[in-house]
Amino acid sequence: ENGRRLYDSAFLSRPKGCDKSGHGGRLGLVEALAPCRFAGWAEGGEIYRDPWGLGFEYVYEAGEPMGRPVKAPFIRCMATEEGQTGNVYDTIYFNLTEGPLSEAMPRRDDVGLTRVILPGGGEIRPSTASSASKDGGLETFVDFDESHLYNTPELRQMYATVTRNMRKRKKSAET
Repeated sequence: ENGRRLYDSAFLSRPKGCDKSGHGGRLGLVEALAPCRFAGWAEGGEIYRDPWGLGFEYVYEAGEPMGRPVKAPFIRCMATEEGQTGNVYDTIYFNLTEGPLSEAMPRRDDVGLTRVILPGGGEIRPSTASSASKDGGLETFVDFDESHLYNTPELRQMYATVTRNMRKRKKSAET
């Protein structure tokens, strides 16, 4: 009724080779660039126009939930080691450098192998272990890739730290 989320996490379990990491990367792109936060109920006729000049328009019908982008999104792609983070981050990188979303990036050097600086504020960053360096982050979306491998104390602490960070940002990211 008020547009608040009923769930703030999801778990995807599929067989090997089903592109789970690619799906996580695409969800990260939605969080980064799409109108994925509740902006009220449409009376009908309101129009969403992408702010990137790609020509996308959507006309809302009466009663539909309307969306708006996240304010300064911070997306983190987490994994146990550097090569694993690439499974998610590579999807993001490719779409922002080679795909149609590359037009949304005003500067080519804002998309790098170690981070993406988003237009209008925010970033996307691949990360591995070391919970101390993650403390205080203001993540709005995290993809924990291969989380069944988080079996060392350091990896479990990293997971706990990042999920705690998300609770800090929850209210401001929703509003």
